[in-house]
Amino acid sequence: MARIELLGAFLASGLFAAADPPVATAQATGSGASAAPAPAGKDGEGSGGDPTKVPAAASSGWGWWGYRPYVVVRGTPNGSVATIHSPLGGMSGGFGFWTQPPSAGPAAPAPPPGLVRPAAMSRPTIKIKQADLDRADRLVTYGDRLFRVANLKRAEERYEQAIRLNPHWATPRLRLAQIALVRGRYTLAADLLREAETAEPGWIVTAKDVQALYSEPAEFARHVSRLEEHLHQHPEDRDAWLVLGAQWFLSRRENKAADVFLRLDDPRRKPDVALAAFLDAARLREAPRTDPDPGPGRDPLAPPAP
Repeated sequence: MARIELLGAFLASGLFAAADPPVATAQATGSGASAAPAPAGKDGEGSGGDPTKVPAAASSGWGWWGYRPYVVVRGTPNGSVATIHSPLGGMSGGFGFWTQPPSAGPAAPAPPPGLVRPAAMSRPTIKIKQADLDRADRLVTYGDRLFRVANLKRAEERYEQAIRLNPHWATPRLRLAQIALVRGRYTLAADLLREAETAEPGWIVTAKDVQALYSEPAEFARHVSRLEEHLHQHPEDRDAWLVLGAQWFLSRRENKAADVFLRLDDPRRKPDVALAAFLDAARLREAPRTDPDPGPGRDPLAPPAP
């Protein structure tokens, strides 16, 4: 047995030895364990691992039935080269008892999606036909007429139809918020104000006087008074406070609205898109400082030192 192994080693190292190609990886087949990192060869690349060392997951090679050789497969740019390791050492790293071109093997799998950051997708712009815009405007006009005669159900239907025709319009959502105010559904009214700002940012600056929707100013005052009574009983209702501030601001009572908005402005809470829009429209947010802090003991109104 020893003579056969010696003859095989001699033939492999002398007659059938080929120049060691550059090695990409070293792996022990049959055990699933990777070989240790290899030292650099003469071409500056790894030689595929130390052939005299058994991988950690491989057998020591000896058993009651005798020595069990193991195989180390090394991938190269020209194919795969396997080396048989025996008690006498490796049978030449260049001895290849099978080779296959790289194209014959399975293709490398795609990287997991979590390793590649997806490109930012731009939100598609919905182009609305001019005929739909005109029809939505007419539906809002019809809804306003129905609202003045207290036909809230049919007015609500007209506003909802206008939203379906023009999703980027804040006016029908503001009208639905007024219907929710009349019905005493203040949380819904606050949500509709947030939807209006999301659909059409900046609509507050060009909004008309909300009192014009009502047949009489006293009717508007009656609904606002009922809202204030609700807040006396439930002072923690932030949605109701937001609706009250919006009613004051949209009816040209900016000073009273400012008191409400400043009470609601709490940086420790989750940002509210509607509240932020009203704060910006009322110019209640402080502009960032551009000049350095004068520091203690200096007159903040004095001109800066040259």
